[in-house]
Amino acid sequence: MAIALLPAAGASRRMGRPKLLLPFGTSTVIGSLVQSFRAAGIERIVVVASLGDLPLQDWVRRSGLILAINSDPERGMLSSILEGLAAVGGTEGRREPLLISPADLPALQPETIRATLAALEATGSALAWPTHRGKNGHPLAIGTEAVAEIPTLDPAIGLKQLRERFAGRSVEIAVDDAGAVSDVDTAEEYEALSARLA
Repeated sequence: MAIALLPAAGASRRMGRPKLLLPFGTSTVIGSLVQSFRAAGIERIVVVASLGDLPLQDWVRRSGLILAINSDPERGMLSSILEGLAAVGGTEGRREPLLISPADLPALQPETIRATLAALEATGSALAWPTHRGKNGHPLAIGTEAVAEIPTLDPAIGLKQLRERFAGRSVEIAVDDAGAVSDVDTAEEYEALSARLA
C-alpha cells in the first residue's frame, strides 16, 4: 500500500498565522486531509513539520501519524519531502508508491486519492496526478522507480523535474473534485472554502 507524505513545514506567511490546525468542517485543515487519506485506505501517513511548530508536532503524535522534522524549511519543499522519506527508511528498496500532497488541501476527496493511485498502478506509469478543469492538482502519485530519483533532484526546481524526466510515463486523471486544487494559502481562501461546507 502507498505511503502518504504531507509537507507541512511552511511558515503560512500569506495566511498571516498558522493555518493547519484551524477549524475546517468537523476537524481542522490538516485533519480533514488526513481523514480523506485514511478513508481512501492509506494507513501510513507522514507529516513533515518545522522544528518550532510544537502544536502541529503534538497533533501529529496524538493522531497516530508518522512525524518528520524539517529543521530548515527555507531550503524548499523538496527538503521536506526528503525528511519525510527519511522517516520511513529513505528511498533505497522502496516497494510502495508515494502520494504527496500539500497539507493545506482540506477538501480533497478520498475518491480522488483512490483514482489517482489506481491510475498509477493500472497503467504502470511513473507518475499520476488529478486535474480539475484543466488545472493540475494533488495528490501526486509517484511510482517506485521515480521515488528512487527524488534524492537526485535539484532543490531549486523540486518535483517538477520528475515530470520532465518521466514525461512519457505520466498519466493525468480528470476528476470532478475542486478539492484537488483548493489549497488555503490566504485567509480569503480559507473562509471561502469553509463557507462551501456550511
